[in-house]
Amino acid sequence: MLFNKIALLFTAGLAVAAPTENVERGTIERRAQEISHDTVRSIGESLPNDATGRTMKRFQPYINTEGAGCWPYPAVDTDGNWSGGLNPSGSQGGGCTNSVGQAYVRGGWYNGIYALMYAWYFPKDQSAVGGGHRHDWEAAVIWVNNPAVANPTIVGASISGHGDFDNSRTVPSFFDGHPLCRYYVDVAVFGTHRIGWTSNVGGIHSLVNWESLSAAARSSLESVNWGSANFPLAGNFQSNLQKAYPL
Repeated sequence: MLFNKIALLFTAGLAVAAPTENVERGTIERRAQEISHDTVRSIGESLPNDATGRTMKRFQPYINTEGAGCWPYPAVDTDGNWSGGLNPSGSQGGGCTNSVGQAYVRGGWYNGIYALMYAWYFPKDQSAVGGGHRHDWEAAVIWVNNPAVANPTIVGASISGHGDFDNSRTVPSFFDGHPLCRYYVDVAVFGTHRIGWTSNVGGIHSLVNWESLSAAARSSLESVNWGSANFPLAGNFQSNLQKAYPL
């Protein structure tokens, strides 16, 4: 009888520990999980230590939330924990205008020119009348002739909105060499948010290159169900470059 009680207690202890911890090679690894949008820790800036990394930083856009709406927030932390986002209710910027932010970047060649795709995460995308969706991802693409030369030249620019891109050959406004973007509602009352160009200077956030992210962070960005939004720098990167190609 005593043996049976001990066995039951031992089995119960394993059942409690298993969902939250993995024991592997003598170490305990915590599993990533969904956490509140305002508790996700921003990842420190991490870019290639070469000319391409300097070009990524040189052309990182400033982004300004114009009108009501969320600020950019970190989507994941280095451990892979991800944002639970916000339900689109209350005010358009309710609960999401107090963050140090985060920006993500990935570079790649497409049709002979080099794309710098910058992405931002917003906990919700809400219209003035309350419609919309939990989670939003938006992007801007700055196209350059070559990121490895001393003075890269911008040859095109693209901004995302509602699953597509608007493309042009120029950036309308700069501040200290950085393009100026805005996050705004493009249709009054019923519209939701997208990226646009602006002459107003917004914020510039800690920038993380896709390849520099931890394996846990990349895994969450790729595999988490972001609802109506899509993280643009993962497996869909090439198809997004095709949509954003400006020439």
